[in-house]
Amino acid sequence: MLQKTSTTFAPWHILESVDKKYARIKALQIVVDTLEKALD
Repeated sequence: MLQKTSTTFAPWHILESVDKKYARIKALQIVVDTLEKALD
């Protein structure tokens, strides 16, 4: 499913975590990194 739906425009990211707080921080870090890359 991930291979067929993940695109360059809207990629999927797998968050390996059992802790909700860690997973949310990891997701936000992915968003921040993507925005920084887009703004450069």
